[in-house]
Amino acid sequence: MTSHPWIYRYYHVPTEMVNRNSRFGEAIGQMRKVLVVDDEPYMLEGWKTMIDWNAYGFELCAAASDGEEALKLADATQPDLVFTDIRMPGIDGIDLIRKLREMRHPGSGGGPKIVIMSGYPVFDYVRRAMPYKIERYMLKPLIPEEIHGLLSELAASREAPGADAAADAGGTAEPPGGAVGRVIEYVKEHYRETIRISRLARLVGHHPVYLGRLFKQKTGYSIPEYVHRLRIAEARKLLRRTNHKIAYIAQQLGYHDPDAFTGKFKAMVGVTPSEYRSGVRQG
Repeated sequence: MTSHPWIYRYYHVPTEMVNRNSRFGEAIGQMRKVLVVDDEPYMLEGWKTMIDWNAYGFELCAAASDGEEALKLADATQPDLVFTDIRMPGIDGIDLIRKLREMRHPGSGGGPKIVIMSGYPVFDYVRRAMPYKIERYMLKPLIPEEIHGLLSELAASREAPGADAAADAGGTAEPPGGAVGRVIEYVKEHYRETIRISRLARLVGHHPVYLGRLFKQKTGYSIPEYVHRLRIAEARKLLRRTNHKIAYIAQQLGYHDPDAFTGKFKAMVGVTPSEYRSGVRQG
């Protein structure tokens, strides 16, 4: 049994948010269309049942289990927003993104906004995707609140005057070698260590406060949150593939207090490390 790609939590969409974004959908004359691409059946089912698309002015118009199917559906539906996994058989996420950018339809502007999702911190893929104007990179397991937050941001940005023109002119994607890209590269190499924002700021030549804001704008996470996500993704892999004691795994990933590691793991995955390992082995 593999870990479920969604963290199940009860969630409630505030009435005022539903009303505001429903009015947004009416204002543009139609719901914006979403295409989801993932080779995990449970993931696709979660996208269909756990996300309140209409509340934010969106509709899930198509779901594909591989890149080839996604291209056909994209050509047929012309989505406004695409969520895609990176590692897939056949056409992987990067090739899919490149082909989507090449097949822009007349009147589609810069093409759909694209969100990358992955269960592993595969930053080589992220770096390769940067030239294609990626809206967000999200690590699994996904939380419905995270998706709703992103949809709310996208709805709000569409409401802002000139938002589409600004996106077509360059969007918010970080250029290759930019500050956020360099921080990601550094964090990829050092996430097991203590990472200080002041050091990262010196590395890229920005004020720490500005860098923190820029990083969250580009990735959706604060730098500490991002580090924790990398660590927990690695912890899941170690729990599946090794017999190391949980305290040892915690220490190797930079958590000097095993209880703090357990708390962070449960907050992000929904179960404790020992429960996670037991579930994997029972499966």
